[in-house]
Amino acid sequence: MGTWDVGPFDNDTAADFCASLDEAAAHDRPRLVRDALARVLDADDGPLDQHLAVEAVAAAALVAARCPGGRPATSGYGPELPVPLLPAELRDLAVRALDQVVAERSGLRELWAETDRYPHWLWSLQGLRKVLTFPAPQPVARSWARIDAWMQRHAPASYALLAPPADPAEVEAAQEAMGVRFPADLLESLACHDGITAWANLVPDQPPSSVAGIVDHWRMCVEIAEEDADPTEPAGEREPWWHPQWIPWAQSDGDSQIIDMREGPGRGRLGNAAHDDVGCFDDGWPSLAVYLTAVADALDHGGVVDGDVPYLTAKGELWWTVPGRTELNGAPLTPAPRTEPRVHRSAGPSAAGQGTPGRRGART
Repeated sequence: MGTWDVGPFDNDTAADFCASLDEAAAHDRPRLVRDALARVLDADDGPLDQHLAVEAVAAAALVAARCPGGRPATSGYGPELPVPLLPAELRDLAVRALDQVVAERSGLRELWAETDRYPHWLWSLQGLRKVLTFPAPQPVARSWARIDAWMQRHAPASYALLAPPADPAEVEAAQEAMGVRFPADLLESLACHDGITAWANLVPDQPPSSVAGIVDHWRMCVEIAEEDADPTEPAGEREPWWHPQWIPWAQSDGDSQIIDMREGPGRGRLGNAAHDDVGCFDDGWPSLAVYLTAVADALDHGGVVDGDVPYLTAKGELWWTVPGRTELNGAPLTPAPRTEPRVHRSAGPSAAGQGTPGRRGART
């Protein structure tokens, strides 16, 4: 196998697999994708052949390209012809295939482990896995209703910190002041809660901001960025430190979770803007609706969101932190109770937390 780079199509075997897709009839291409994934799962318990693993990664990338937040298969070595709509159940098949590719018995993993590009290869596969396990988004109001109900039942002190709905006039004024129209899922979220009334660890990552907090943080970042020659220019291949069309819907200590409203295929996605680094969307969510669905699912059924799971503190407050924690500042942490047992789904947040890229920084 000739390896060029860590991308799913960046080697000879993957290029040959994509060429075979182009040569096949359109109605046969979904079957070929399925077969490439199934061959990895059907392999015996011995070492997993590197060529089978490579084809499975390419097939998984094609499935991920059809998912919310997936990247189009635009590599020059990917298929030239479009792959028809793929069955939804291939997402679960692709996740399980990727798990085999990174397992100890994988010949492909063994090859990459001998190179200095091994962490980058793992990161590439973890990114695919995360996209494949994004939950199907529910309406934002439905997700907030589930989150509210969970907190009312299990963490009423935390529920009391959620602010009432935002004033529509204030929301409209904020959009005018920022020169950015808010996406529908943010408008729906603000119509449920205008952020929180005091800092609390109610969701993974930064806590949601009020409309006033969004405007204040946005204005501060724009003013700081204006000191640069052109704050909207990426730093090489990286994102800029700030862009005026980023909406800081959630923030804490100068860091924010942002909604990208720039034109293009990434419009509406979530990313992170740290106070001491450039913006990052590598481990973000395709939309606020998907993120809040994952949070509600984790509370109701258990699961991991951005590397964190929900707990209850000794005071009965909701707290998100890494799996396996047993205490917080010397006081016990207990796993958050589940509202309902998890039902099997082809893609849900429980799987999303396994082996996915974590966000920057660790909460203590």
